[in-house]
Amino acid sequence: MPTLDLIDLSGNKVAAADFQGRNTLLLFWNPACGFCQQMLQDLKHWETHPPPHAPALLLVSTGSIEDNLVMQLHSRVAVDETLLAGPAFGAHGTPMGVLVDAQGRIASDVVAGARAVMALANA
Repeated sequence: MPTLDLIDLSGNKVAAADFQGRNTLLLFWNPACGFCQQMLQDLKHWETHPPPHAPALLLVSTGSIEDNLVMQLHSRVAVDETLLAGPAFGAHGTPMGVLVDAQGRIASDVVAGARAVMALANA
């Protein structure tokens, strides 16, 4: 898994080691993206009603801290001001997602669009 050098909305450093031991869905996101906004309610519903064995969720988001806080998501959100994290994983747009397994290895292809991202979330 590529190295993450990001800070979450609380100012804490996000490290790959934070997700060891559990599958994690990395969701590359932009609060100003219309496609992201269209899936926001589905994502909130998933957060409150996750399927059994659902992966942890980390949103890797552009935009300001304030723009990200407005979404009121419960999952951890890391701000990618440099826009380098997505391309390091092969994501070149939003919303796009990739699963990382409990050992920190990439466990899926990078997928694009709400339907494909939610399919990974429910896998």
